[in-house]
Amino acid sequence: MKLASIAAVVALGLSTSACVIIDADEVRHESITAQGSNQPLEPLMAARVDGADLVVRVTSNGCTRQEDLSVETQRRDGLTAFSFVRKRPDNCRALIAEGVELRYPLDAFGVERGGKIRVRNPLVRP
Repeated sequence: MKLASIAAVVALGLSTSACVIIDADEVRHESITAQGSNQPLEPLMAARVDGADLVVRVTSNGCTRQEDLSVETQRRDGLTAFSFVRKRPDNCRALIAEGVELRYPLDAFGVERGGKIRVRNPLVRP
């Protein structure tokens, strides 16, 4: 009798369970361009404020340096918007899956401690 009860519960559980399939291969091929430029914004893997620095993580094939990206800022209503555009492609062959972190001191862009910032670049999943 116990076996029949257990079998009934298992059968009921299997018949009411759901399956979710996520299509991870779907890629959107949209690019966002910097204002006043025809260059696309660099997709970022992450962005954060660390102390007095804005830290962005970008994809890298092993040679990406801070000088390879240009930084454009716009100020409006107490908010500083940052846009990062890659100036030179990284043609090295050492694919770094986690990318590289680049640090930008906020005071170099006139952002005071506690100031509001926005990063306009799209975020991509690592």
